[in-house]
Amino acid sequence: MLTKKTTFRSLLERGNQGEKLIGTYMMVNGDFVIETMKMAGFDYLILDLEHERLTFSEIVPMIYVCEACGMAAVVRVPGKEEQSIKKALDAGASCVKVPDVTTAEQARQIVQWCKYPPEGTRGACSFVRGNGYGSDPLGCWEKANRDVAVSVIIEGPEGIANMNEIIAVDGIDCVSIGQVDLAVTLGVSGNVFHPSVIEAVLNSADVCLKYGKQMSAQISSLNDKALYKNHPAITQFHTDLPQTIFYRACKQLCDSIRAED
Repeated sequence: MLTKKTTFRSLLERGNQGEKLIGTYMMVNGDFVIETMKMAGFDYLILDLEHERLTFSEIVPMIYVCEACGMAAVVRVPGKEEQSIKKALDAGASCVKVPDVTTAEQARQIVQWCKYPPEGTRGACSFVRGNGYGSDPLGCWEKANRDVAVSVIIEGPEGIANMNEIIAVDGIDCVSIGQVDLAVTLGVSGNVFHPSVIEAVLNSADVCLKYGKQMSAQISSLNDKALYKNHPAITQFHTDLPQTIFYRACKQLCDSIRAED
């Protein structure tokens, strides 16, 4: 890494200053998509290993592209797994996002896997990309513990019930409510902006504010932003995925052309 990369930690610092950041998930490969989204104004991308087709080998060059563009690269790992967390951080992800966290004990374990001793139990290797390929074998551990951010997703009733304890865990930096999963659980499938879902998001944001943590919320349009009442703990918005944005633009174009016939 010869240039200074944009890290998710730096975005958190901007969020503390009241700035709202914009990101989205990516489930398919596409370097030109990453560049285009940066030019459009996106601040971070969440490279998704939980759903769809992306493999670990594919996300590594995507991390390179994010860094070259000046975007923060977040990796949503497949689950609460030590190996996937370690490999994502070794590859240079500046934040890992862990799905379906339901208890404070799980949250504490995730933090342990993300941090080197004495703060955690992350397996140590100074020669990986995330540690500069061995260029700083003495200082990389402290730097990693300082710079790496940890984000968790609370998705179901158990996590909602335990959100206060989960968010309070030291080392958890950012929280999301899995609005798609929660909507399904609540019997309002597909309605990620249902009042019950938004209530859970706002309740979580109140807890984040209490403990000095930050939060990401889902939006599809500018109108959705108002649902979150400009909550100070909600510093990030994750939008529709690139393929959805592309589909809507294509549909609007095709419909408008045919409407002229």
